[in-house]
Amino acid sequence: MKRILAATIFTALLAVAQSPTPVTPPPASASAQTNNPALASGAKGTNSPAEKDKGSSKLINASERDFKPRDVFRYSVLEDPASSQASQEAVVTDAGEVHFLVSGQFTEYVTVDVRGRKLADIRAEVKRMLDERFYQNATVQLDLASVNASAATSVAGIAKARVFGEINGTIPIPENEEVFLSDALIGLGRNEMANLKKVKLHRKDPTTGVTKSFTVNVDKILKENARSMDIRLQDGDRIEVPAVGIRF
Repeated sequence: MKRILAATIFTALLAVAQSPTPVTPPPASASAQTNNPALASGAKGTNSPAEKDKGSSKLINASERDFKPRDVFRYSVLEDPASSQASQEAVVTDAGEVHFLVSGQFTEYVTVDVRGRKLADIRAEVKRMLDERFYQNATVQLDLASVNASAATSVAGIAKARVFGEINGTIPIPENEEVFLSDALIGLGRNEMANLKKVKLHRKDPTTGVTKSFTVNVDKILKENARSMDIRLQDGDRIEVPAVGIRF
């Protein structure tokens, strides 16, 4: 019922935003041709400066890339009725999926499996799913923002934390970087059955060998921006995400 209500409200706002003054797309520049699905079929591939791998001088061809977990897309919809239409970032999960928000004003999203798919195909699929339920003719801007630099190298020597339960995956912890629990779980994708109010972090003391467990309300951290409650991950951390209890 909540999802239907959200979709109904969204549709009403979209109608107001699109009439009487329709949103006019920008001129068809080279970058716009890359981002606009209506022009993608006739446009030749171009590389954004963001497609340069930070770990080397090798240029990444976004149009032909085989996307990896923790690659990041830059994404927006020109017809978004939200007051702020700034581009959003969408991260590839360990399962190879990306969750694209319908609008900056709602938590509703569409999910696309990007494994084995090219950028133009992903862009077209996002547009198709948005038009199916939310827009009349969405103009989707979608490009590669950055790549997972650690994916290009062996992860054997990289610090990492492991997530299990209703959300699964491995979180790399690059040297001299801070990776927090809430950010890590967001990067692995959403699961409606995951109980983010009772996430358990199991940490082994390297000196004593004793494992201590902490229960963290990640849901509150995300909803209330309670960053003081967040926990910086360490190598060897094990994160248990339980299921939501079912009541009859």
